[in-house]
Parts: sequence; structure tokens; C-alpha cells
Amino acid sequence: MTIAAGLQPDQRPERWDNHVRLYEEVFEPLSLAFARRAIARLEPRPGMRVLDVAAGPGAAALALAEGGVAVTAIDGSSGMTERLRRRAEAAGSGVEARTMDGLRLAFPDAAFDAALSVFGVVLFPDAARGLAEMRRVVRPGGSVALVTWTEPERYELAAALRAAIDSLGPAPPPAGPLPAQLRFAAPEAFERLFTEAGFGEVAIETAEAELHAPSALWLADRIRFAPGMDAWLSGLGDREAAAIAALVARLEREHGRGPLRLKAVASIGVGRGTGAGRDPKSPKLDSAT
Repeated sequence: MTIAAGLQPDQRPERWDNHVRLYEEVFEPLSLAFARRAIARLEPRPGMRVLDVAAGPGAAALALAEGGVAVTAIDGSSGMTERLRRRAEAAGSGVEARTMDGLRLAFPDAAFDAALSVFGVVLFPDAARGLAEMRRVVRPGGSVALVTWTEPERYELAAALRAAIDSLGPAPPPAGPLPAQLRFAAPEAFERLFTEAGFGEVAIETAEAELHAPSALWLADRIRFAPGMDAWLSGLGDREAAAIAALVARLEREHGRGPLRLKAVASIGVGRGTGAGRDPKSPKLDSAT
């Protein structure tokens, strides 16, 4: 089958090429807070080989490397990979950055001691297949950690934007499919993802973090930090400016005109594989193009 058909903006790696700077500036600090919790669950040690899948501009990979871990970071967006490579070189880090399809990892079985993906694999068109690939390339007994959204109503930025749009009255944007990043918001759905990917042992926990911004206006000027957010706003047509103004007004009313600290909640799942190679229950890896 062709997996490119019907993808949402956030699921198209090439779309992320246009959001590298804003993503790094606005969202990466929040994702890193969750990433650090996931990294701790991997119990990294100097000399370990760790794979970061859908690594974005590289905050988690660089944090791992600071502890002496040998990190390989891959992303489907060449823009993200190039930014990660430049940052790694500037930091004198040994992170290897490669542009690669996360559904077809170009590594042999058991090539790594552990693997990580922060809001990455959960966006894949076939997330179970992507996670099965991560399990395949991790040694027997090694851990794989994922971060995904949960309790979306407690992601204050998205909730505030939704409320701002609703406050404009009739003619809301057409309802579409559930955003890909929310497919595993329910803990049972997240656990099932690990099971479908062939993991025999799964632990899930909830973590809270905050998105920091100097002001509501600063955040509004940078609100298009991801393809999905960009598409959501563009879909408003001539209502977009009013929605942004309503968002600023709402945030300033609730938090003042100074720095913002907007809460967010995510699930961290850690699976331990039963061995390298593909599990019979895992998706077949030769059925997509």
C-alpha cells in the first residue's frame, strides 16, 4: 500500500523543513522536559548505544550525549537533521545525525542498547510498525521509551487556542479526523501500541511540564511552530487574525502580560523487548511503499 495518501500535515516529514527554527525556539524546551524523564527510564550509562527516532532539531539527542552515550539520531525531515548536525558540531558532540525513514530503519538487528522517541513515532502513519522497528534494532532486553500526549484538555496552549477560536462564534473549522498525535492519549491505547509492536513488558507513567514564553504576544507571533498548527490556523481563512487576537487576549487575561508558564501533560511508555528480530505479532515490514 502507499502510506503517503491521506496523511495529516504533522505526519509529512518534508513539511517540518519549514518549521525548524520556530519548533526549536517555542516547543523544543517543553519536549525536552518530557524527554529527560524518558531518558532517565532508559538508565543511560557512558558507552551505551542509543537511537533517537524522529529526533527533530536534537535536544534529546544532545542531552543524551552529554552523559557519554553514543547517540545516533534520525529524522525524516532533512531540515531537522541538518539543524541537529550543526548543533552537534557546535557542541563538540559525537551525535550522528541521519535523515531516514523511521518505518524502515537502516540498521541491523540489536545494533543499539536502547531507543527513544519523543512525540515522534506516535505521529507515524503506522506507529506500531515504527515501534516494532525500534524494538528490532535494540538488543535483547534493551529498553525503548516513547513520549505521547495524554489528557489533551490539560495542554493549555492548545486548549486556549481552541477556546479562542470557539469564542468567535459560528462557522468553526470543519471537523476532521482525530489529530495523529492524540491517537494514543488513552493509556490503554498507548499500552496496546507497545503490545502490537511485540513488547512483552510495558510500563507507563504520566508526566507534567510547562511551556514557557516571554509573553502572550511573543507566543502568538510564533504560534505556527508545527505543520499541524500552521494548517489549523490557515484553515480559519479570514477569521485567523481574530482568532490570534482572541488567543492573546485570553492568555493575558489569565496570565498577565508578562512571562507565561503553560502546563502540559504527557505519557511516557517504556517497553522491554523479549529479544531482537521481528515478533510474529508485529506488523509485516514488507507491505508498504
